[in-house]
Amino acid sequence: MISYVGEVKKSPTNLVVSLLLIALFVNPLVESLQSVNPIVFMLDHYAMFLSGSLLGYRYFKGSVLTFSLGSFLAVFWHVPLFFDLAGSYISYRLICEATLVLGGVLAGSYIPRMNLTTKVTSLALYMLGDSLLSIFFILGYPQYSSQDFPLLSWGPSQLPAVGITMFVVMNLVLIYAIFKLMKNISLI
Repeated sequence: MISYVGEVKKSPTNLVVSLLLIALFVNPLVESLQSVNPIVFMLDHYAMFLSGSLLGYRYFKGSVLTFSLGSFLAVFWHVPLFFDLAGSYISYRLICEATLVLGGVLAGSYIPRMNLTTKVTSLALYMLGDSLLSIFFILGYPQYSSQDFPLLSWGPSQLPAVGITMFVVMNLVLIYAIFKLMKNISLI
């Protein structure tokens, strides 16, 4: 299902960036901010999944199954109940962060083996899912706030900024993907 690539002779950039992202977001200060600020909470999700993806991409060989399992973990934590639990309780948040890193490793391990069509389709599905969640936040869906989940410390009025932040992140991912694609086909 997933296997270790072995000793990697290339630079340890992916490892350093992954560890840096984890250290920046999994610490007492940022953890306390995540309890009150949904933007920081969502950026944490991106950082954890990205850190895992970088590790998986560089150090492991995966399959369609590992990619699917990793993607499932990312989707799971954005279902309202689980999202709300992770936003409300540090114990759930730490499980969320650990499983998002694991999900990133699983998904990232398959990316080097994907053909172009699969990469473009995966990017499109990510953007579709992220767009839907962004729209939910922009519209202030109460399922992601203290209105429906009283233990959360943020209300629906704080969610539109999260949705806008997600669109910014999504566009940065898209720009990076287009740049890499153009570079790989020698247009840049």
